[in-house]
Amino acid sequence: MALVFERIKSTPGEALLLLTALVTLVYSLNFMFFSACYTTAGEDCFTLLDNGAPLSDPAYGAGAPEFAFNGILMFGIFMSTMLILNEGARGMWKVMLPVLAGLVVASAVIWMFWNDASESSEAPKFLTPIVTLAYAGAYMMLRSEDEVHEGLDSLSFGNGIKDPVALMGLVVVIATGIFYVFRQIVDPESVIDAVTPGNAVDGLLAPSKVTVAFTGALLLTYVLWAVVILTQGARGMWAVAHPALFAFLTVTIANYFGFVFGPIREFSEQNEMDAISGPATMLIFLLVYLRLRDEGIEDGMTFQGEPLDSRGFDRLFVMVAIVISAAFMIVQISNL
Repeated sequence: MALVFERIKSTPGEALLLLTALVTLVYSLNFMFFSACYTTAGEDCFTLLDNGAPLSDPAYGAGAPEFAFNGILMFGIFMSTMLILNEGARGMWKVMLPVLAGLVVASAVIWMFWNDASESSEAPKFLTPIVTLAYAGAYMMLRSEDEVHEGLDSLSFGNGIKDPVALMGLVVVIATGIFYVFRQIVDPESVIDAVTPGNAVDGLLAPSKVTVAFTGALLLTYVLWAVVILTQGARGMWAVAHPALFAFLTVTIANYFGFVFGPIREFSEQNEMDAISGPATMLIFLLVYLRLRDEGIEDGMTFQGEPLDSRGFDRLFVMVAIVISAAFMIVQISNL
């Protein structure tokens, strides 16, 4: 018996996915819109959650732009979870296993790099493994009636893409993603060293190692989604592509509002490359998606269980862009 979403047959699986969706939504919205206030413990500003760090703490005012980016990456995971709840879990191993891999790595790095000298809230340190276990439990619960693993037995590791432009685009996305994943996790100090610190009250001090490594863990999910499309072929992979598309669309919109409204740090060449990589990834991946329509990437595409064609998705993409842009504008002009 379904709790809320009728296309999920396993009630425990649905409950665990709902828990994942709730946690990722709260943290993604908090980081996307209120990251600066989060890092200053909610001092004279609005935030859903704060890190509780006092003024003298090393976490005070540190890494707001990086928290904002992590929030957007979590927003993509939230959207992928809601997609499964809305459209059903059959064959969705291709979405869930990359998310699970990212969450496992995130749980590891948050404990490896956590700064015990800081008095900031330890909630993320414990919530991340809890969400990881919940998501893993959901996957196990969805294996019987919901057939989440359908198609996993025919897993292949060759090249499943025929279009040369789409193939090259996916290779670029994957190669860039691997570079950032390893850089963030293996050598977070190189990211920190490239930062020119700004004002602590604006959250513009350099990020901590745990924040940087957490970014790499979240990015791993997106790299694996691209790998799934490359190796398994494009047919029916709309459910894999959509969360990534919407996440990097949000990155592009967030960059625009961030640069317009500020404040921002003084950029080094490395920071400029990092800033442009998000919008560039969105453009390349959108091109890949459009090229792969001829290879059936939208086969079986639905919206709330009803068939959705290419024209319907185009309208949906525009509407999501409008809603996300409006949300950023409201937050900025409201001075929240």
